[in-house]
Amino acid sequence: MPLFDVLPPDLFKPLASSSRRLYADLLLHLHHRTFTLSGIVPRRADVIAEIDAFLARRAPEDSKLEDEGPNTKAEERARTAYERLVETGWLVEYRERYLKLVDLDPEASGLLHLLSDIERGETLSYGGAVLGVLSALESAAGDPAERSENLRNALRGANEFMSHMRTVSVSLRQAEERILSQPSLREVFRHFFENFVERHLIRDFKTLHTRDNPFRFRGGILRQAAAMGEDGGLVEALGAAYAREGRAGDAASGAAKVREELAIIAHVFEAAEEHLAGIDATVARIERRIANTARYMDRIQNRSEVGLADAMKAVAAAKGDAISVAPALLPRILPLGPVHIPAPRREKPAITRTILSDRAPDPAALLYARAKEEYVRRTRVTPERLSAYLETALAGRPEMRGRDMPIESVDDFVAFQRLREIPSIFNGTLARSYEIELLTERCSNDWITCQDFLIRRRGEASRNAA
Repeated sequence: MPLFDVLPPDLFKPLASSSRRLYADLLLHLHHRTFTLSGIVPRRADVIAEIDAFLARRAPEDSKLEDEGPNTKAEERARTAYERLVETGWLVEYRERYLKLVDLDPEASGLLHLLSDIERGETLSYGGAVLGVLSALESAAGDPAERSENLRNALRGANEFMSHMRTVSVSLRQAEERILSQPSLREVFRHFFENFVERHLIRDFKTLHTRDNPFRFRGGILRQAAAMGEDGGLVEALGAAYAREGRAGDAASGAAKVREELAIIAHVFEAAEEHLAGIDATVARIERRIANTARYMDRIQNRSEVGLADAMKAVAAAKGDAISVAPALLPRILPLGPVHIPAPRREKPAITRTILSDRAPDPAALLYARAKEEYVRRTRVTPERLSAYLETALAGRPEMRGRDMPIESVDDFVAFQRLREIPSIFNGTLARSYEIELLTERCSNDWITCQDFLIRRRGEASRNAA
């Protein structure tokens, strides 16, 4: 795995030792206090002093290092922890003139940054994430030559957003299992509030089903991504910027990458509703079970078994052979009576023979089925049907613009509106015979108004040029 080819080989040793909690807290403390906030590289003595202060603030039972002697001094403990971090590759020493300076290993610093993100919590503002993707798309569309990086930022934000939704969904299911496996009511409610409410509840979760929910920007993202993908000039400008900034080999591959990233962003937010439905179902299930637990709490705590056990203990503790029983406790009716006697099972009636006859199908049902088949046939676009329409429209010509293509029926219209998808539909079957070029002009007819295009047979352009 490339990760372990980059990181120092002994990097995880402190985090796998008996003092792993201490070393993890110490590394995060140094990351926040010593290296992140400091504008200069700290000296070795300052880092050791910071470690010493950190160990002094912890409880004695939480600040013990592995292989530490009973009489180890505080300064020696800080130096031992420091040398352990240098030895395993977390810290790097180097000399500048007569001063010894210390810094985080660059690869280890990236890993520590991720651990710091995990420590800060698992909550996320969905409104900020969704709005950030929309703003990045609008910025890239407004200035494609200088702000093309915002398209990549939008893709990164969409992937992080989907990853977080999946993480929240899995975490909620794990929290549900932990809550339901607790042996007592006290533990049930403690795990509910600690593992569910405090850790995995989204900050703006309550706004997801209100008028101001963050998913109100979802439609804007889908429309913006679709509009950018249909704008040939914008895609070419973004592709040229990708090639100029080193994110693609040339303008053509850059334009292809732009279309791919726009398609990924649209797919993420089209699938977001399914993940949100799964999160809602898990949350509703947890809340319903907690509500049932609170509703039947008195019955659970005051079960008859508890009273029976107390009575047996009282009988065992009584002195003498006779035990006085209050008359109110004696039964006044027989324990069994006619109402408790089970009724005899009734005999099952004999199965009578019936004559089955074949009924003629309803003519209306047959007509309805034929109408459905005809509707599906006319609205489903197949490679053969689309190729037949193209050959009829081209009529032997090598190429034709979209505004000149004839539309004489609903069947022609259904085929015409799918022509711009030739490069991607049917696994590229039609793309091997035809190629399409999106133009900046728009075409309009009695059926539709859309972006104009030029469609030609494969090989015609090269033969015309020759």
